[in-house]
Amino acid sequence: MGKLLVLCVAILACIGIGSALQCLKCSFTVFDIPCHTSTVTCEEGQVCATIHGRAAGHKLIKKRNCVDQQKCNQNETASFLGVSYVTTFNCCEGDFCNSAATVPSAQLSLPMALAMLGVWLTRFL
Repeated sequence: MGKLLVLCVAILACIGIGSALQCLKCSFTVFDIPCHTSTVTCEEGQVCATIHGRAAGHKLIKKRNCVDQQKCNQNETASFLGVSYVTTFNCCEGDFCNSAATVPSAQLSLPMALAMLGVWLTRFL
């Protein structure tokens, strides 16, 4: 009975994972210089995005964050210190999909660990 309870807890823990989209957040970088990133959880109706700012035909700034889905594949014009630039929102859906490097199965790590723990507990307890 105890083994069954542990297995049920492990399965329920796996079901709750992945309900909210997680993305990388980079507030601002210029000329593709590596940026310090953090993890952010998107709100309802948001997706991950890499945001590029261009001025005079050159890629100047880049940001990563959650954005409202209606901004995807859209351009916005803004200015900073008198310089006009166009911002493009390149969106994607999936945890950490706005990473320049792929995160190897990051969303599967915890469910896999819990499943292995459940199997181990049922075999050896």
